[in-house]
Amino acid sequence: MNDTKSILARVLAQQEAKKAAQAAENQQQGASTERGNVVPLKAAEQKIQERGNHAPKPLEGQQAKPLRVKPRQTNKAEGTDKVGKPDTVLPPSQQLTSMKIPKRQAPFEKRYRRVTTYLENGVYDKVQQLYESGEIDRISNLVNTAVRLYLMKHYGYGCKE
Repeated sequence: MNDTKSILARVLAQQEAKKAAQAAENQQQGASTERGNVVPLKAAEQKIQERGNHAPKPLEGQQAKPLRVKPRQTNKAEGTDKVGKPDTVLPPSQQLTSMKIPKRQAPFEKRYRRVTTYLENGVYDKVQQLYESGEIDRISNLVNTAVRLYLMKHYGYGCKE
């Protein structure tokens, strides 16, 4: 029992000696005794003070606002943007008609109708498995496609007759 205490005491003494030697070395180099914290030298402190003195100071009661930087604009080489394009200017009336305006999609209420139904346990499990594995993106898309195919096959829905 005394052997283990003496071994432990010897190891602790060695660690303390290493710490003391490290602290002495750090003191010579101008660093603090704590690990990783460097104490700045007096010359470096003076430079930091001078830099702080030159910085603009906000007025009392105002906080320093972060500066907003404008995005850098890229300069194109002159004449490269007009290569292969004819120099034609359309009157304003023709410019409006030549621009394509995308059609607006009908409101959600006009495109969809809510249906509440029940699935058999086995069917529901398979649908969930397909959805979780990523084979189907939405369960509603699967149901819509399945119903559409069933109507086409059995009732001629969507077929040109």
